[in-house]
Amino acid sequence: MRHVILTCKHHPNLRWSCKEIAFSGDGLGYNGCRSIFFNGEPTGHGMFQDGSGLDCSTYFPDREGENKLIRECTCSPRDLIRAPEDTLVTC
Repeated sequence: MRHVILTCKHHPNLRWSCKEIAFSGDGLGYNGCRSIFFNGEPTGHGMFQDGSGLDCSTYFPDREGENKLIRECTCSPRDLIRAPEDTLVTC
């Protein structure tokens, strides 16, 4: 089953993923049918070679201070929407 790449309406730099069955594209968004996984921020390396998702990380060692560790926002799961990169997922 395909994974969907998600972002927060209020924190567009963050990324999550969930199985397609857990995301309703009809405005309901994340429906709770499956777990969501926090992936962090895009690394800048683009999509995975197989087209299954976006390369993300929760740790950036080259950044200064507290910016090295990427944390989830505390927004509601209802604020998760499809990320722009989701259109690039091929499998």
